[in-house]
Amino acid sequence: MGDYDLSRMGWQQFEHMLQALAKAELGNGVRPFGAGRDGQRDATFNGAVNFPRGSGPKWNGYGVIQMKYKHKVASTTEGWHWFLEEARKEVRGWLAKKRVGDRTPKYLLFATNVVLSGTKSTGGRDQFDRYMESAATELELDGWYVWDYDEIRTMLDQHTAIRQRYFELIVTGDFLLKLDEFFSAATALEIEHLVGHAVSELVNRQWVRTGDSGYKDSSKVRLADIAIDLPCDVEWAEGDPTDRDRTMTAESVIRMGDDNLSNGMGGGAKAAVVVGGPGQGKSTISQVIAHGYRVAFLADTDVSRHGATAVRAYEDLAARLKDAGIPTPERRRWPFVVELAKAGTSIATTNAPFSLLSYIAESIIVAGRSAEPAALLEWMRSWPVCLVLDGLDEIPNARDRTRLMDAVRTLVSDLNAAGVDLFVVATTRPQGYRGEFREAIPCTQLDLLDFTEEEALNYSDALTRLRSADDPDLAQQVSERLIEAVHARVTQRLMTTPLQVTIMTALAEEAVDLPSDRFELFDRYYRVIYDREVAKSEAFAELKSLRPHVDHLHEQAGLKLQARSEKAGNSDAALTKNEIARILRRRLNRTAGYDEGESDSLADTLMKLSTERLVMLVSRRAPKYQFEVRSLQEYMAARALTEGDEQTVLDNLLALVPSSHWRNTWLLAAGRVLKRQEHLIDKLIDLVATYDSKRADTPLALIGAGLAGDLYVDNLAIEFPGIRRRLLESAVTQFADTTLSVPRSLSELLSIALRQPTKEVTIVLEALHELSRENSSSLATLVLSENKSGMSDLAKQSRTTLTEGRTYVKPALRSGQSSIDALATELGQVVEQVPEGILLLEEIRSADPRMLGESQLVVSVDLWTVLEREPARRALAKAVGRAVKKDPAAAALGRLLLRHYASRVPQGQRFLA
Repeated sequence: MGDYDLSRMGWQQFEHMLQALAKAELGNGVRPFGAGRDGQRDATFNGAVNFPRGSGPKWNGYGVIQMKYKHKVASTTEGWHWFLEEARKEVRGWLAKKRVGDRTPKYLLFATNVVLSGTKSTGGRDQFDRYMESAATELELDGWYVWDYDEIRTMLDQHTAIRQRYFELIVTGDFLLKLDEFFSAATALEIEHLVGHAVSELVNRQWVRTGDSGYKDSSKVRLADIAIDLPCDVEWAEGDPTDRDRTMTAESVIRMGDDNLSNGMGGGAKAAVVVGGPGQGKSTISQVIAHGYRVAFLADTDVSRHGATAVRAYEDLAARLKDAGIPTPERRRWPFVVELAKAGTSIATTNAPFSLLSYIAESIIVAGRSAEPAALLEWMRSWPVCLVLDGLDEIPNARDRTRLMDAVRTLVSDLNAAGVDLFVVATTRPQGYRGEFREAIPCTQLDLLDFTEEEALNYSDALTRLRSADDPDLAQQVSERLIEAVHARVTQRLMTTPLQVTIMTALAEEAVDLPSDRFELFDRYYRVIYDREVAKSEAFAELKSLRPHVDHLHEQAGLKLQARSEKAGNSDAALTKNEIARILRRRLNRTAGYDEGESDSLADTLMKLSTERLVMLVSRRAPKYQFEVRSLQEYMAARALTEGDEQTVLDNLLALVPSSHWRNTWLLAAGRVLKRQEHLIDKLIDLVATYDSKRADTPLALIGAGLAGDLYVDNLAIEFPGIRRRLLESAVTQFADTTLSVPRSLSELLSIALRQPTKEVTIVLEALHELSRENSSSLATLVLSENKSGMSDLAKQSRTTLTEGRTYVKPALRSGQSSIDALATELGQVVEQVPEGILLLEEIRSADPRMLGESQLVVSVDLWTVLEREPARRALAKAVGRAVKKDPAAAALGRLLLRHYASRVPQGQRFLA
């Protein structure tokens, strides 16, 4: 007989398991009840059932099954005494119902996870039978019984499918030693294979990516040394971002995953979507969450069978997670991380439907072979799963992204149908994210927040203690510099993310001047890394003399990788060693003037200096090179974009204005222009401020205004108030939009601007006043109506504006279908004989209403193909213009489509020549 632990599964899972066992034992006539008020019934039957077993008479009539679950049982005696009192309560309840004429059962079947001792006369089972005999006459019972722990254990032995279904909840001790009790030999072998993969992931994914050899020693930074939880806001709400409740990301996500999410029990799969900007740590926190599940998953196994390295990784990570206040998951989910950039590359290799389950199975390689999809599915049905989908933003290509979301949607549907307990953790940048995950799976969104001063200093102190453990004087100096930096107006905004704090800590160690903006932050970091590479040994001396050429290599590598990753099938772009050598040879030969033999020799020398790294370029997949941290790739691309003559720089940046893929690169490039080419900054700001007015299909999409807002929030030109005001004047035109709630980006813009000098406050208030006058359904009127209380400048302006008789008219709440119909109606008035417009009208009319909405926007491949035609976009812009006041909700949908298209069009192919 198997030994099962029924004390940690919780009452809800116990109830579901017993309902399944009751059906298996009594027949399909058993009717289970869900959680909630059940009128003293967890399940019922009515008619003949195959019970009791044996040759005696069977039950035939109305019966009730009642489950009694006790979480902790101190002793057998304490357990059956508790159960007997629970049974008495139930009987008293039925007697009360009988007295008032309610229907009562002919048969009562109890089920409990406690042991009813078999001691004659004084044991739990005899005590129960004696009590039921005394109550049976008054209640008019024809039969009663109780399944206690021992009988449930016997039933689990007999019903393999149910035993497998609840494997994770009932297995005791090292589950690897019990596989043969639950599964066939072949399946048990596959499960061992999957467990081995979890251990290898624990070891292989234990490092923090810092993008460089980093500090004075060459050791890597382990998550076990530095892992922390990150602040976030769950399901971000309207209002001032500074007033939001802060919670912790990993803690919140793990608590969400503690629920049973199998279809029919917990309602089906759910997801937590972690949204964070560049360097905010979304990939790292997803790895921390995955490690939390790995530690819980392996808790009762003998990790030492996988070697000393695995034991150290397991023990150190477990200790660090505990110290960081990250809870141990109650549900020991098997975690698997999908790097979506790599998945996006695989998607483009075939036109056939992409199976995410097959992709995951093929990625689980242990002992030279991959897993079988069928075995993986059987495992998932027996053990809860946490699927981490990391980096949706790293698939900028619209078609690849649509196909990926189709694959996610199919996987969730298939796993729900199979009864899998699936919890998804997804990450993305906010730029270009249109809520795509919401259509595939019910989601809770967690927006990462900036570090507070205390959080920034705590993280930097942990880094400093780790890196300067042998030099307490240096550690003290670094700490003092960072305390000063976090309180200084110019530098405090550069210590708000984990990556920024990591870089500032490295710079403080070197006693270099601390930067004042994001571009300088990365620029000085690069210089520090380069100097450390040069100082490693005499063999690296040529790095010093060839620095301009190595700089050029990094710039071109950043630009080409950023552009290449935008193309279909290249989301995980890398450069081969030959491509890097080619860039170096071209530079040395054409620009520096070396003859062909010399340039070949120098390029070969540089490439031989390191087989794993060339300053910021690392070879994680030999012989290919990438930037370890995406923000560093974007920094180098920004340098490349701003090289060349004035017109080339402006043309480069003009082409990239609408792209969400290039947005962080654009912000860094603007910072470099201000620092290195100040004479160009006025033209650059003009380019942004006039962008919307110079294009037929973009004025209503407010693309230039959105970029101006991002530049303002990014603190560009903080020492140039005139530039700041010009950016703000352009940015506030976004409040002309007619969406149902104020987007986070605009709330942040508003919050920052209203804390600035009077001139900037005036710009905001006047814009809100005028835009409200133009359209009572605009975001401007919404902001005013929500902020009319109090004595702030905004409140005073709100009351002044609204007393003019203006009130906010909320756009009509519509279903997705009615918004589509309304937009189609307006579009039908303007397409006339334009073939492209007619095609667009047909695609919008046939669109899935679940895909097109304010909270989520998933554009089909067919709709995208039509939007690629400029006449179609012009027609859509006209339709939006007609709908702005007549039907603001339809206008909002049209704007979203225009923005979505503009933000996803590949713009970097010009840089791949």
